[in-house]
Amino acid sequence: MIFSKKYEPGEVEPRWYEQWLSWDCFKGDHLQEANPYSIVIPPPNVTGVLTIGHVLNNTIQDILSRRARQKGKSVLWLPGTDHAGIATQTKVERSLREQGLHRRDLGRKKFLEKAWEWKEKHGGIILKQLRSLGSSCDWDRTVHTLDEDYSNAVLTAFVKLYEKGYI
Repeated sequence: MIFSKKYEPGEVEPRWYEQWLSWDCFKGDHLQEANPYSIVIPPPNVTGVLTIGHVLNNTIQDILSRRARQKGKSVLWLPGTDHAGIATQTKVERSLREQGLHRRDLGRKKFLEKAWEWKEKHGGIILKQLRSLGSSCDWDRTVHTLDEDYSNAVLTAFVKLYEKGYI
């Protein structure tokens, strides 16, 4: 076997990452008796690509998650993306302008379809970038802030907090 004189992370890291995924190393529920530990990624907006701030934040979360796993905890690091309302609207409107269109030309329904298309295209880019960082998230549980189950959970939590007088 011949070893390279220099480390080639682009060749080594993806293979190891895929191996870890195949072994379910990042699943949040594989240690039923272990103390639970969870982190929810403050979901990045679906407005394009990750920033250096996202990279820093996710690196810190990854360190915390991996350390908790080393201590025997059942770690759930939940990935996701945010719809980013106004920011996404701005990006979609800019894209439409490049095509010589305005959102009012489309009407509400068609414009919302364009926004969902944007989310599908760019949300995937962001999640792919997080994977390329080697983030140890439970990718099978990826959420988007407008997913029905997620929205219902937020609404339920809000109502409970309101009923208890916290809001």
